[in-house]
Amino acid sequence: MIKELYQVLTGIEGKVVGKLPAQITDITINSKKVIPGSLFVAIRGNKEDGHYYAAEAMQNGASVLVVETAQPEIPLPQIIVHDTKVAVSHIAANYFEHPTSKLKVIGVTGTNGKTTTVYLLNQILKSAGIKRGTIGTLGYSLEDERTPSNLTTPDCIQLQQIFYEMVKSNFEVAVMEVSSHALALQRVADVNFYAGVFTNISQDHLDFHKTLENYARTKAQLFAMVNLAGFLVLNTEDEFSRLFSEAARTRILTYALRRSADYRWAPGVSYQNGIRGRVLTPDGEISVESSLSGDYNLKNILAAVAVAQNLGISAPTISAGIAQVENIPGRLQEVAQPGKARVFVDYAHTPDAIRNVLKTLQAIKQTDGRLIVIFGCGGNRDRSKRPIMAQAVASYADLAIITTDNPRFEKPEAIIEEALTGFPAGFNYQVIVDREKAIQEALRMAHPADIVAILGKGHETYQEIQGQRYPFSDSKVVRKFWKRNDA
Repeated sequence: MIKELYQVLTGIEGKVVGKLPAQITDITINSKKVIPGSLFVAIRGNKEDGHYYAAEAMQNGASVLVVETAQPEIPLPQIIVHDTKVAVSHIAANYFEHPTSKLKVIGVTGTNGKTTTVYLLNQILKSAGIKRGTIGTLGYSLEDERTPSNLTTPDCIQLQQIFYEMVKSNFEVAVMEVSSHALALQRVADVNFYAGVFTNISQDHLDFHKTLENYARTKAQLFAMVNLAGFLVLNTEDEFSRLFSEAARTRILTYALRRSADYRWAPGVSYQNGIRGRVLTPDGEISVESSLSGDYNLKNILAAVAVAQNLGISAPTISAGIAQVENIPGRLQEVAQPGKARVFVDYAHTPDAIRNVLKTLQAIKQTDGRLIVIFGCGGNRDRSKRPIMAQAVASYADLAIITTDNPRFEKPEAIIEEALTGFPAGFNYQVIVDREKAIQEALRMAHPADIVAILGKGHETYQEIQGQRYPFSDSKVVRKFWKRNDA
């Protein structure tokens, strides 16, 4: 997409070295994706420094560089800026003509519940006949067409391009998950948010943020970014809700389960085998019947209802949209087989998420059945939460099998050893490093009255080991086991 360079550089402060081209053909932060005439932005990351790839960018046809440090050995015009992460966000928004100024963008942040809240909103918007898109852990969607993605929040260039495609197709609303990394690394700095949602804070990503307070403050930046004409939806029962309230610049709508709030459940709501109840709102009651379960999904539904109502969607349409969500991919997703133990696959990979899921499964388990849990901990991530995850499992499971998740560049055995310190003395567990074998063993030992919970990977279709991604799906492993053993 050819653009006048002066338009792309609007608002960018920096020193220009050399004669800039009049036009560019593309923008990128990946030297391998450079096409002739591209503008290449060198980003300093935790593992890689884009400045080292400036020569490759030139070889592939880049016509101009945006850098933090001059590259005198590269005979290309250069724009030297203070922070290329900030600059590329502005550049991407300029290049794609500020698409979020033409959309109502709803940002959902928090540790847990983002994906479910976005998924519920997508279905409500569909029921309302509103052209919409979503961006998050499950990838991004343009109405019902979904594309996988490796990041909860894509880099700012891809993000602005997705919004641009939405605008070209006359979309009205975009609902997106906003990760703490996206906020800290300026990926959403030039997104015009119409609304923001806060779900909760629990321990995660402390390898990056160092403290829970830093993590929460980073998340709270979203509330400061929502424009004055919009609104905010706040879980007031979270201990960090104060930070979000302090960051807010526009009106706040609250939701809660056990205290007074703008959005809450009427007495008598049931949530163990599906959710049935009435949501009390500032504009009356909304009846809810959902196949989702668990008290944590009570909160996700409240958040979605609050957003939908403040977008002007009617109560019957909200009810219909929620009722149409049968399950969320990889979120307490049942993989059923008649006559076998019930098996649930879930993305839970934080202590709080594990407790929420297992508490729900214990409540629906038959009295003579066991809760068997398979889980692992991710490599090259927050190590301090590993024993806490094991503690959470031991609080509800009758038997656990600890295995690999995405070990990345760590040794699986070392990850498991750290997690094992969280199990109390006498707890019943096994160690099976190979995840497929761990799942097979759980299914082999399970009785029809048991529940098997496979945690950590959910919707993911790979395992990341030593820099490589290998095809792997928990649900496929389950189906393959049953097919082979029923033959």
